[in-house]
Amino acid sequence: MNILQEKEFFMKQFSIFLKGTLILTIAGLLSRFLGFFYKIFLAQALGAEGMGIYQLIFPVFSVCHALTTSGMETAISRFTAFARREEKDSWLYAGLFMSLLASTAAGLILWSQSAFIAEKLLHEARCESLLRILAAAVPLSAIHSCFAGAWIGRKQTGIPAAAQLLEQILRIGTVWLLCSIHIQQGRPITPALAVFGLLAGEAGSALFMLTLTGGSRTVLIHPAKYLDKCRSLLRMALPLTGNRLSLTILQSAEAVLIPLSLQKSGLTSAEALSMYGILTGMALSFLMFPNAVTASISAMLLPVISEEQAKGNTRGISTAIEYTIQFGLTIGILCMGIFLHFGGSLGTILFHEKLAGEFLVTLSWICPVLYLTGNLNSILHGLGKTSVTFFNQLASILVRILFIVWFVPPYGIQGVLWGLLASQLLLCLLGIRAVAPCVNPAMGLDILILKPLTALFLSIGGIDLFKRLFPALRFGLEVLDLIVSICMVAAAYFIILILFGTWKFLRLSLKKGSK
Repeated sequence: MNILQEKEFFMKQFSIFLKGTLILTIAGLLSRFLGFFYKIFLAQALGAEGMGIYQLIFPVFSVCHALTTSGMETAISRFTAFARREEKDSWLYAGLFMSLLASTAAGLILWSQSAFIAEKLLHEARCESLLRILAAAVPLSAIHSCFAGAWIGRKQTGIPAAAQLLEQILRIGTVWLLCSIHIQQGRPITPALAVFGLLAGEAGSALFMLTLTGGSRTVLIHPAKYLDKCRSLLRMALPLTGNRLSLTILQSAEAVLIPLSLQKSGLTSAEALSMYGILTGMALSFLMFPNAVTASISAMLLPVISEEQAKGNTRGISTAIEYTIQFGLTIGILCMGIFLHFGGSLGTILFHEKLAGEFLVTLSWICPVLYLTGNLNSILHGLGKTSVTFFNQLASILVRILFIVWFVPPYGIQGVLWGLLASQLLLCLLGIRAVAPCVNPAMGLDILILKPLTALFLSIGGIDLFKRLFPALRFGLEVLDLIVSICMVAAAYFIILILFGTWKFLRLSLKKGSK
């Protein structure tokens, strides 16, 4: 391959990566945007205690997903990425068969043991009915995830993006309809309605995936070859599943420990559940909203890094890692400034909870590392270093649990916040240390940190000054003024970065990659 052909190939692959990332980002942002207002509606409908009860079931759902699907989804994506065209579908169906068997069994166990799980593990008997509804969603989630992994492995992200949006729309629409019916009939609104919405979203997205991909051409191969593919998928999926299951169980223990530890700090059971609901259902939903952008890059990075590693293209891997770190820090520093400056207003105006705003301001410091760690983990998975990510995440979760056990009883909810800050910083540092040997640095701290911080100070200060100089531009509506101010800060931030020339690295990398 001559220099011109190599440059054309590099540009084509980069174009595919950007296109896939853009599609997933747009879908993710729309989904998060809808989910954002859905959380506001849900918080007002259920109340803080109801949100706490609803949030308690998600660790159980996460355990089922980790046990039956998460490792297989990654394995399908990786094998599909470098499989021959005629064999791509066979990898999907082999993985789907195994995942459906496991998820159906998990759903049946969850249904039959819902009372035990609610009372003995979650310490909240009111979760029993929610777990029974949730059991039906486990196999549906497996179908959705396996198909999404296959399409992302092909770098064709349109269908997973559409399924993601459909799931959110069906979830919100179902809950809104059920709440309207209950209000008309004078019946109470319970967390069960939200779980029915989750079930409807999973069912719709699974049916959508099956309908759109049912007509794909599949070459018939000998059953023995399918068994070979099953074994290959299991060899990669089982370690991933074991890792993620271990982490998810610890995360579930963390979720259960928070309300229990809060009660030891002097709160009643209802107050502890309310505090937990405000933190997880309100403050963290704000914090994770920008993650739609970085999560899209994470999804596309795995097959890209896998392909580059298979080709032995260390230069391409280094460029991808550096640009990913730059992008994650750029978004993270912007969000840190926005949540520090506007966090109190966001919690008070949108959720009518002053405490949610206080949590958001405290947690804003983790934004630069929070949005970076997901991408670093995807890079390590693409490089086949799944054990490294497991031990990194294990260390991070253990730090959070230690903070909950040691600091929450004497210091209350602040102990949880301190644990989140410390664990995310540790996870990010360990991730950077793990990918460092694969990087030939081309950027300095000025591009990664100093210029974004300068742009942040100038944009926030400039917009505040502009609003003081032109008070007539205020809309008089707090929500609208807040949204416009945040958008103006974000726009000014990126304009200043462009003027600083921080994105020249991308053009230089493309030229470097073609030499």
